[in-house]
Amino acid sequence: MQTDAEVPIHLAGGLIFDGTGSALFPGDVLVVGNRIDAVVADGDSWSPPDHALRVELDGRTVMPGLVEGHAHISFTGVADLMELVRMPAEENLIAAIGNAALMLDHGFTSLVSAAAAKPRVDVVVRNAIEAGQIVGPRMLAASQEITPTGNLGDLDQAHLPIPEAARFACICDGPEEFRLAARRFAREGVDIFKVNVSGDRDWGHMGADAKTTLIDDDELAALVKVAHGRGRRVAGHATSAESVKMCVRHGVDIIYHAAFADSEALDMIESVKETVFVAPAVGFPYAYLHDGEKFGLHLSAHARRDLEDELEITARNMRELHRRGVRVVPGGDYGLVCTPMGRNARDLELFVSLFGFTPAEALVAATNHGGAMMGRGDELGQLRTGWLADLIVVDGDPLDDIAVLQDRDRINLVMKDGQIHRNEISTPGRA
Repeated sequence: MQTDAEVPIHLAGGLIFDGTGSALFPGDVLVVGNRIDAVVADGDSWSPPDHALRVELDGRTVMPGLVEGHAHISFTGVADLMELVRMPAEENLIAAIGNAALMLDHGFTSLVSAAAAKPRVDVVVRNAIEAGQIVGPRMLAASQEITPTGNLGDLDQAHLPIPEAARFACICDGPEEFRLAARRFAREGVDIFKVNVSGDRDWGHMGADAKTTLIDDDELAALVKVAHGRGRRVAGHATSAESVKMCVRHGVDIIYHAAFADSEALDMIESVKETVFVAPAVGFPYAYLHDGEKFGLHLSAHARRDLEDELEITARNMRELHRRGVRVVPGGDYGLVCTPMGRNARDLELFVSLFGFTPAEALVAATNHGGAMMGRGDELGQLRTGWLADLIVVDGDPLDDIAVLQDRDRINLVMKDGQIHRNEISTPGRA
């Protein structure tokens, strides 16, 4: 639902979570244009404009929109990454457009992409959203996964090389190739350069499991230099301890996973906590372990033990990073077979159950810290006068039950940039 941006919108009689971690308080929110004009607690003296459109919240919770920190909007629920290779670019783009709308519908008003399935799909979707041609969250568009030969993302075979336009990843070897790939992605207009510094589970047949580090210092340095020189950011897939350290040494902005970070790696992350973000992407390994059988993913007893150990170590590391004040943000590889798009808010529940966050801390991570991760920490992620009007209204109290955010039917209103995308409360009426 679209509203006239010149007409103020008065969200009346709600419980407010402002994104700072403070307790809910009863009050009203006034939106003028694309900005929050007032956040007013009950009992404060104020007068809403007579011509404002009024939405009666009746005690529902109003809070900042959610931010997905590890998004793959061009992933289509695949069990095998080769499915993305076989999918024609046109169909892949249509699926990505649908996923963008789905995420906004579920209350995610911003997303940080963690890699595109094809060279330009993220950029095309981001641009179309910004132009108003399609609906979707605010979006930072990513490159494909930039990776060395024989690492996560390299699906080529000697007898079956994959055409460049169909590849899931951009394969590079040596600093010159990493530098050239970065320049080409910069030319296409990406915001995020995604690089696979480590291997990953299920890639051990290449000698590229999650405890290995697969690129060299000079390769990562070359890519980071291009990205930062053009005002862009780098996100590193880094599960091994050494890959995390390499990311810190070279100024990688977003560290994904950090599953096997050792004490030195944790110390190094803490040393740059004012500038770095960590997104453990726990949604997929958790779903793989607990839900995989339902989706036809069968783990051997050995693989199950390994995955249980990985989750235990990841949880311990995230608890420690959170204790040290590092910004740990949700986003869990949704868009794979056992992590269907739309279930992204499950990560918030896992932050509570696995990482020991309070519900308020999990919400801060998904709103306030998410806004900072978007590069807009001074105007996005809080309900605050003058800040961007990205917000949702929830039928329930997410501080009492964080899982309520996983129920699309309980997210009664979604607003992005001052425009109501979806409203299932009532048609706004005159104040």
